[in-house]
Amino acid sequence: MKRRDLLNGLSLATLSLASARAQSMLGVTSASAPAAPAATGSRSQAAKLDDTVGEGFNRIVMIRWGDAVLPNAPPFNPDALNADQARAQFPYDGVIAAMISPPPAQDGIPRLVMVVANPTAPARMVFPGGVDNPAVAGRLQGATILNLQYMSGRWMTVDGGYQSRRITDGTLCEITGPVAPVIGSTVQGLLAPQAGCATPWGNVLLAEGHTAPWLKRLAGVGYGYDDPAQAPRFGWVSELNALHPGSIPAKRTALGRFARAGIAATAAQDGRAVIFMSQDAPGGFLFRFIAAATATTGGTALDSGTLAVAQITAGGVIWLDLPGTIPALVGAVNAAAIAGGSAFDAPGGIAISADGGTVYLACAGNPARTAPDALNPRAGDGNGHIVALMPPGGDVTAKNFAGKVVLAAGNPATTAGTDYVAGSSGWLRKPRTLNLAATGELWIGTDQGGDTSEGADGLFVMQTAGPSPYLLTTAYLAPVGAAMGGVGFDSRTIFAAVRHPGATPTASFDAPATRWPTLLPNMPPQTTIIGLVRV
Repeated sequence: MKRRDLLNGLSLATLSLASARAQSMLGVTSASAPAAPAATGSRSQAAKLDDTVGEGFNRIVMIRWGDAVLPNAPPFNPDALNADQARAQFPYDGVIAAMISPPPAQDGIPRLVMVVANPTAPARMVFPGGVDNPAVAGRLQGATILNLQYMSGRWMTVDGGYQSRRITDGTLCEITGPVAPVIGSTVQGLLAPQAGCATPWGNVLLAEGHTAPWLKRLAGVGYGYDDPAQAPRFGWVSELNALHPGSIPAKRTALGRFARAGIAATAAQDGRAVIFMSQDAPGGFLFRFIAAATATTGGTALDSGTLAVAQITAGGVIWLDLPGTIPALVGAVNAAAIAGGSAFDAPGGIAISADGGTVYLACAGNPARTAPDALNPRAGDGNGHIVALMPPGGDVTAKNFAGKVVLAAGNPATTAGTDYVAGSSGWLRKPRTLNLAATGELWIGTDQGGDTSEGADGLFVMQTAGPSPYLLTTAYLAPVGAAMGGVGFDSRTIFAAVRHPGATPTASFDAPATRWPTLLPNMPPQTTIIGLVRV
C-alpha cells in the first residue's frame, strides 16, 4: 500500500479543509448532501462537477484510472499514455463484476478480491487530441483483479497483491464447449466485457459485449485480429478463477454468442448452475442457461446444458428452449427470434434474490417501441423500468415465471407514466446495473449515456421486502458525464464504480465536462472505485 491510498481515501468524516475550494480539489462533498428529489419533483438533482453523497454515508476513494495494479506499474502520465502504463494501471473504464472472499489469512487481516470489467477506452476521452492508439487502447480494456484489505478502519487496495492482475487483448483464453471444435480451443484476448457476476461455486463470469468494433480497431495491432475467422471467437461468457493468479479465462460456448449487457448466476434446487443473461440491444432478448450437470467447483459444468429465451405473456414469461446446435449457439440472437423470444426495452443488469424467489431485470427504455406489453409498459419511452420475475416455488428452472413491473422510471415532474411507491425520496432514469444486498436492498445504477441534462446518474436503493416494498431512496449522485458501473458489498462498505466522469456527448480528453475526482487542471477525469461507508 502507498501513502497515496491513505490520502486519497480519507473518510469524509475526518476531512477538515480550509475552504470549499480545497475540498472540491480532492473531489469530495459533504456527507449530508441532499438526496435526489422526492417523487413530486420538488428538489433538484442537476449534474455537478463533483459528486453528491447521500445522507447517512461517507465516501472514500479506492482506486482511480492510472493508479497502480501491478507492482511494476510506472507513474501515471495521461499526456503520454503507453502500453506499459495501460497493462499495469487501473484502466479508463470499469464495471464491478464480482466480489470474492479468499480463505482467511494467518495474520487475521480481512481481505477481498474485486473483479472489474473494463469495457471501453474511447479515443476522444483517452488520448490528447482524440488521436487513437489502438495498441494502448487494447490494454486499457478487458478486466482487472484487485486485492483489498481492511486496515486502520477502512478498505484499501493493495498494489501488486497476490491475485492482482490485468486481463487484456493480449491474454490467452481457452475456448470450451460445443463450438470449440469448430472455432478452435484457444484465442488471444478478452474483448469488451460489459458485465460479470460471481458464481455459487466461487468463480467469476465475464460477459463480452459488442466485440466487432474492437476487432476493427485492433486489426493492425496483431494477434490476427484482422482475420475474419477471429470474430466467432469473441462474444462469449468467460469463466475465471479470480483467486488463482495463473488461471486462464475459459470462454464457455454452451452459453451462446451474443453481446451481453447483464449476467447473473445462481444454483437450481438440485444444484445445477442457472445463468440469466440480457442482450445489449434497444430491443434485446432475455436468455436463461441451465447446466446439464451440478456445478460445485466449476470445471466443465458450463460446457453442456440448455439455452432458452424468454417470451412475454400476459402474466410473466415462458421460457422457450433453443436448439443445441452449433449454428444456434453461434447465432443465438437469430435462434431466439426464430423461437419466438420477446424484445425487452434495452435490458441490462440482472439480480437474483438469495432464495431464488425473484429475478430482477433493469430495462433502460426504448423510444422506438410502438406497442407496450405486460413487461414493457410504455411506448416511445426512453426512461426505462425494472421488472421482477417470480419462478414458482423458487424453482429457477421452471417453464413459466410470473412477472410484473415494479418501477417505471423518469422525472415525475416532467414524464408521464412514471410509477414510484408513495414516500419515495428519489427518482431515476435509464437503470443499467442491479445488485442485491444480503438485507434485500436492490441497488440500482443508472447510465444515461453521458447526457445528464435531465439529472445526474447515480445509485438508488429500492426496498424489496419489509414494510415498504419498492420504496426508493438515493445513496449517491455521480459527477457530470459519469455513469454508475454496479456495486459490491461488504458488511462495512458498499463498493461502487463511477464510470467515465466528464464524458458528456461533446466532451473530449482536452475539454472534459469535469476533471473529477481531483478537479486539477492538469489531470483528466478518472473512473474511480469508491466506497460508501454508513455513518
